[in-house]
Amino acid sequence: MVELTGDFSEILTLLKDNPRGMSVTEIADAAHINRNTIARYMDNLLMAGRVEMRMFGKAKVFFLSKRVPVSAMLNLSSEMVLLTDSDLTVIQANEAVLSFLSCSEEELVGSPIYEGRECTLCGEILTEQIRTALLGETVRGELRLFKDGEEKTLDQRLYPLVLPDGKPGVTIILDDITERVQAENALEQSEAMFRRMVETISDVIWSVDESSKIQYISPQIESLLGYRPEEMVGKLFSDFMPEGAGCRFAWGFLSEVSKENGFSLIQFPLLTKSGRKIYCDFTGTPVVLEEDSEIFLGYNGALRDVSDQRQAEQSAKRWKSFLDAVIDNIPGLIIVSDLNTHQFYYVNKAAETFLQIGRQEFMQTTLPKLLSECGADELLDTVKTAASFRQTMNVKETVITVGEEQKHLSMQMIPMTLSVDREYLILIAEDITEEVRDRTRQEHLREFLSTLDGITAVSDIWEPALTLLPKISGFEAAAVYQRSIFDDYLLFKQAGGHFVPSVDVDSIADRIIRKGEPAVFDKHRMDLFPEGTIPLMSDAKALVLMPVVFRGKTVACVVLGSSSPQCPDASLQSILEASAFQISTTASRCFVQEELMRERDRTRKYIELAGVFLSAVSRDGTIEMINRHGAEILGYSVDELIGRNWFETVVPESVRESRLSAFQQMVSSVGAEDFAQFNGVVLCADGTEKEIFWRSSILREECGAVSGIVTSGELI
Repeated sequence: MVELTGDFSEILTLLKDNPRGMSVTEIADAAHINRNTIARYMDNLLMAGRVEMRMFGKAKVFFLSKRVPVSAMLNLSSEMVLLTDSDLTVIQANEAVLSFLSCSEEELVGSPIYEGRECTLCGEILTEQIRTALLGETVRGELRLFKDGEEKTLDQRLYPLVLPDGKPGVTIILDDITERVQAENALEQSEAMFRRMVETISDVIWSVDESSKIQYISPQIESLLGYRPEEMVGKLFSDFMPEGAGCRFAWGFLSEVSKENGFSLIQFPLLTKSGRKIYCDFTGTPVVLEEDSEIFLGYNGALRDVSDQRQAEQSAKRWKSFLDAVIDNIPGLIIVSDLNTHQFYYVNKAAETFLQIGRQEFMQTTLPKLLSECGADELLDTVKTAASFRQTMNVKETVITVGEEQKHLSMQMIPMTLSVDREYLILIAEDITEEVRDRTRQEHLREFLSTLDGITAVSDIWEPALTLLPKISGFEAAAVYQRSIFDDYLLFKQAGGHFVPSVDVDSIADRIIRKGEPAVFDKHRMDLFPEGTIPLMSDAKALVLMPVVFRGKTVACVVLGSSSPQCPDASLQSILEASAFQISTTASRCFVQEELMRERDRTRKYIELAGVFLSAVSRDGTIEMINRHGAEILGYSVDELIGRNWFETVVPESVRESRLSAFQQMVSSVGAEDFAQFNGVVLCADGTEKEIFWRSSILREECGAVSGIVTSGELI
């Protein structure tokens, strides 16, 4: 590419204002520049592609270029495009390639395709394919590779080309088809699974056309009716029913079916090949043309033999009516099932409401199956024990899943025998979810408060807060905002949910945080504010703000959020307020400790850098502290002196007794001043002596007792 130098903006502006074009002379007159200079400028602009030229006779007329650079066109493509020369060196790549490889153009262009970032795309097969394309052949295929731990599938096309210098090159076009390939594989697996399911489940699967004629029926129909599937295809279900039932089924089919919602026909008789009557339930869903939902194609459905169930229902009808009248309105959950077959005979309204299952659905399942579907497999052994030993079983606490929510129950299983063929198992259960939830909340609260007691650094508060506060509150997401040096609040840590990176200054949330008092925005209070005025968490339906206050100023804020409406009761709100106070108390203690540690470290640095001899000696003469300068004067390291006796180590023997006596008198506070200064010699590590001018001061405890002496000295 031609590199332009100089300012051509005035020339380009002139051409823009004159879309009919301008000659060199017109441009030179308008720009007040020499004509030859303008001619050179226009040649440069022409070579750079910035202008176009047309000949009108002998005159050259210039216009602004309307061409789009090839690189810009390549970047418009969603496919990945690479251009290589005959040496397999990358000479151009569009933005799709750069995005896929997560690199810049400078990292890619100019390097061999089998090195650097681009080696992700290039294996032995692609290298050979590029060489084949260099010979003039177009190559197509699929490229499989691993990127970021995930297998990718790329559709690849390689086209030979001739570069501007006349040498051969290759255009490589890659299209990421990973999702399409995965979808095709998933479809194949789904179809195979459906075939296996249809062939193995006990229910009979069927399909009818828009005129209700059977188009398909699964092989299980032979064991049910004795007919092979091909004997029933093309006929109506009513053809295999008693005469009156066939008309009733046809009428029920017409009145019950819905092209939108399907249908369910309960307990219609079918005649087996031998003439025996059985009863079946029919369910179906509509089938419409995928391209046009208005075109109805028929129904797909299933039928199930419910003869035994129907017989059991008939025999237990009066018994269930009696139970309905007596206990249907008892608030506890009451369920009655057969002690041997575990088929349901009765459930009261409380059980229906709690389990979100209608009575008809209960009658179509069994107690073990229901417990298994609710995730209460551990209760199956209890049911077996109660049934086998005819023994009442008490379950203090168990967990079942209703919808997507876990519920806690206490339960009693009571076997009851009315006659030889009438044995039942009565389940009486009580919902203790709230009781367990309160107990669990208290356990998490104790754990949280215990954790805070052992914390010594502010940064250690946030992890248990983000982990335990959601468990205490029932809010699924939590975040911590910290005050920055610019006096605003920025997101520091988060767990669950999507939180905004910063709190808008002077917003409702900002004013509450700065006020320093906990605030709960439940599902009712959130509705009081215009949408988006408390934008701490995306899709938040409830929020809790727990400011952390130190010395009267908010330094951080813990935010709890929920994407579903929450309404904490007074007890929970009290717990959250107490937790916020405890977090602030712990943070204040940690801030003070950190300040003391910083002050201590700063003092130590001052002592280390001081140009005088500094030391501290306890009452028994032990060296508790000495700075580096003092240790260097004595010829020791600091570690060699700490813990040793001052008088035995650094006081010459000739004056040791008198110096020790003066020291003992000073620390005993008997006739001695708190401060003293004198000249005295010290014994160095190499045996030499040095004279030092000393200043000594007594160290006292808070109670006033002398704990030792601090001394500073200067060499004389």
